[in-house]
Amino acid sequence: MPNEERRFTDLELERSLVGDLSPARSSALTTEATEADKARLGELEQEHAAFLSTVDVDAEVRRIEQRKERYKPEARRPFWLRWLLPIGTLAAAAAALVFFLQSKKPAPHPSGDDDDFRTKGDDISLIIHGEAQPLLSGDVITAGAKIRFEAQGSKPGFIAIVGIDGAQQTTVYYPYGATDATKLTTDRMLPGAIKLDATPGDETFYALFSTQPFSIDAVLPAVRGAGKLPAGVAMSRVVLHKK
Repeated sequence: MPNEERRFTDLELERSLVGDLSPARSSALTTEATEADKARLGELEQEHAAFLSTVDVDAEVRRIEQRKERYKPEARRPFWLRWLLPIGTLAAAAAALVFFLQSKKPAPHPSGDDDDFRTKGDDISLIIHGEAQPLLSGDVITAGAKIRFEAQGSKPGFIAIVGIDGAQQTTVYYPYGATDATKLTTDRMLPGAIKLDATPGDETFYALFSTQPFSIDAVLPAVRGAGKLPAGVAMSRVVLHKK
């Protein structure tokens, strides 16, 4: 059928069959369609009917609904709710970290002093004061520097301070050169200061304490690593690296 006799395309005719043609063109199709247009419209109607007869419309509708549900976009959570879970997770992690740190925190010493500045014995803590600040075990100090000793503890008793230098020489620093421990007074900063000699290497300082008088000679084997402390004697140690 010659195309020049038609005023409407197949696409327009097909759209008219499904009700998708614009109102203006639908009106024109009613009043201006040629015999060729009407004949082609009839052919298309027959083709559509033949096609529909092969289709299970109900099954197709069900499949369409299933696809709609499958690809249905997930409902967006409110902005604040999207942040709620990660914030809650971080809060839980922070709480666990605080608990861990608290469980690892050492119990406070009865004296109330800062534990970082001492090495503890059973009931004695040796603190070494440099010329500017307290020294930590492992700190580096220069030959000729002056230091003082502080002995912290919760009980009254007797104290001695002994040092072993890099040449393994032993010195009784407090009471200096004595053979017996001396009574520890309420002033835990021990009197006097010492000046470090030029012997290189680590120097280890020991505070030895007991609630009862004791002989320094009796504790020296333990200080030198060759024996045990006498019963009732506690020891605290600080190591300084001397240059």
